Amino acid sequence: MDVNGYLVRAHATPRAVVLALSASLGAIGAFMPTSAAQQARADTQARDRLLKLQRDAVTQLQQAARRGAPLDQVRRALLDASRSLEALGAGSDPDTAHTPAPAVPARTRLDPSLRSELRRAASELTALASGDTRGVRSATGPVLALLEKARAQLEGEVALGLTFQGSYSRTKPKDPAYGGHASAMGPAPANTPSPEDGAPVHATFDVGARLPWKMYCGGPAKDHILESACGGVALFDYDGDGLLDIYLVTAAELTPARERVPRRNALYRNLGGWKFEDVSKQAGVDLAAWGTGACAGDFDGDGRLDLYVTNWGPNALFRNRGDGTFEDVAARAGVAAGGWSTGCTFFDADADGDLDLYVARYVETTWDSVVHALRTLLWRNGPHIMVGPAGLRGESDLFFENVGNGRFLEATGAHGLSDLSRAYGFGVVTTDYDDDGFVDLFVANDSNPNFLYHNLGNGHFESTGLAAGVAVNGDARAQAGMGADAGDYDGDSRMDLVLTTFAHDHYTLYHNVDGRHFEDASTSAGIAAPTFVRMGWGAAFFDADLDGKLDLFFANGHIFPDIDQFPQLGETYRQKNQLLLNLGTRFRDVSERAGAGLQIARVGRGVAVGDLDNDGDLDLVVSNTDEAPTLLENRQATKHHWVAVRAVAAAGNRFAIGAKVTVSGGGRKQLREIRSGGSFLSQNDLRAYFGLGDYAGPVDVEIRMPGGRRWEWKQLPGDRLHQLTVSGSTSIPRAGIVR
Repeated sequence: MDVNGYLVRAHATPRAVVLALSASLGAIGAFMPTSAAQQARADTQARDRLLKLQRDAVTQLQQAARRGAPLDQVRRALLDASRSLEALGAGSDPDTAHTPAPAVPARTRLDPSLRSELRRAASELTALASGDTRGVRSATGPVLALLEKARAQLEGEVALGLTFQGSYSRTKPKDPAYGGHASAMGPAPANTPSPEDGAPVHATFDVGARLPWKMYCGGPAKDHILESACGGVALFDYDGDGLLDIYLVTAAELTPARERVPRRNALYRNLGGWKFEDVSKQAGVDLAAWGTGACAGDFDGDGRLDLYVTNWGPNALFRNRGDGTFEDVAARAGVAAGGWSTGCTFFDADADGDLDLYVARYVETTWDSVVHALRTLLWRNGPHIMVGPAGLRGESDLFFENVGNGRFLEATGAHGLSDLSRAYGFGVVTTDYDDDGFVDLFVANDSNPNFLYHNLGNGHFESTGLAAGVAVNGDARAQAGMGADAGDYDGDSRMDLVLTTFAHDHYTLYHNVDGRHFEDASTSAGIAAPTFVRMGWGAAFFDADLDGKLDLFFANGHIFPDIDQFPQLGETYRQKNQLLLNLGTRFRDVSERAGAGLQIARVGRGVAVGDLDNDGDLDLVVSNTDEAPTLLENRQATKHHWVAVRAVAAAGNRFAIGAKVTVSGGGRKQLREIRSGGSFLSQNDLRAYFGLGDYAGPVDVEIRMPGGRRWEWKQLPGDRLHQLTVSGSTSIPRAGIVR
């Protein structure tokens, strides 16, 4: 059938029909009459008003339940919460709650039964405020559960009534819970054995070096969600000596008494031979903030790599002076932002030759909320855990346009990148998924649908996540997206996507079907079963064994420190990382046989990939919560050949960020993209590496810059890194061989 031009085939899946109808309704919406548009605005305003009442009530209840709060503050907070609940149940503002409620559109009205429960809870809180308040903490749980139901009703609807699974599911809870991350909860996918499962594993990893530095993320108990997700890693050659240096991001430490202890980020200069020198202080990048992530790029076109560091609080833009030191120019450049920033990426959004900046953000919070946080949730009838992210107000992502002279202009809405849903953003990946020569953008959102922004070619974007099939998984369910990466895992010259998620929900592999649409290939590709019980963060496509196929690496670790006290749940706080080798169209988990480095259990977060020892295979650095990072040396013993490319532009975007590099040789074509940011709040090597397997002959290389211009090099030798310069000429230049 054809629905307003959207073809739905007879054998299409129900989800495909839903997506097609959704796209059709979106097109119809563009021609809505004025009255319908006014009604839509009224609906939105009414929903926003009710959601504000819901958030106010949550905050007031948390204040009432705060340990050590004076009695008069407890009573006042209970009365404020009572008024908010009464108003939410009536659908009106608190000051008019006892007057006839204004007409509320049916699409934004709460169920009558829930409204009645809210009003009854308001009366109970009023009675509690005037009597014995010693049971206030136990009394707030059921009310918070009611408020979560209200939030779900107000926010849970999408096109055609398709609802996303609630952000939190548990089995037989002892106490009501509020908030949580999206999670499938089971049953676990079946693990289908294959003949290759017992094949030898020639790609192994061991600890290459140990750094005397520790990444902190709040306190040991993790009472607040801010303490759950810290610590990106950046691999970048800051001094231009041809060796990858390591930048590590930390938050502050919190004592058991919730006192803040500042901790500093670290820069380790690579001396070669797996030896590193701490140059943090003399380089001027030993930032003591509540750090989250980092991304690298030459934003001012001077040929030196700069570093953007995201924080809870103002972000830092470290401009590389070229003498081994940096200066923070974030405020002067207009990119300090604020709030809780997470993933970031420099990319040439408008193909004008300079780098723009996208910054994802997570939830709004305050220092007072962090200090007085309570663990009021119940996870799978086990530990009590932190509140959020569901039920907390998200922070909108930001886009900064590079306007030259070292300055940026915040232009999120002007470029079609407005995050009106205030989704909980984490990982950010740039990729040209439709191969039109312009850089697109994917954002992994926690417990909200993911974003996919299609670049229209003029620096403006359209949101295509739902229509393209990557906003939700194959079950039409929003997941707790953490980290993400893009790569062509099946060799069809189209960029696929991978997403890490929360525990008891498999990681998702989105296979690029035709350059416009994706399908959830997690089960068929073999990654669903081995990832289900893990909690994933950093993600990386890379060729671990140099056979010409992209493998997968996942950094894993829980967020609930006392989960080990409940062995019946089958979960652990410290977890092993995973390596899944590519068999062609599916993967096999070889983690248990891939070397001693993968037998280490830590609370993993960020992961960055790069050739730390310049031997042609790719190594890994993983950041670990409240512990030292793990540096994994690739000790593959395949005797496979390889080739690597460092792309250089003569001006502007000097490190060719956003370029697509294609290598052809031995009957195989492979492609890589040069990216700023990615994984989970981290930065990979800006050099593009290709495994050639047993092929030892020459290769042809093509580099396509953002905007579509191409350069070619013929018959380059393998087993070395080539520095290739793209200039204004369209002729075929000679390669510069680095080694």
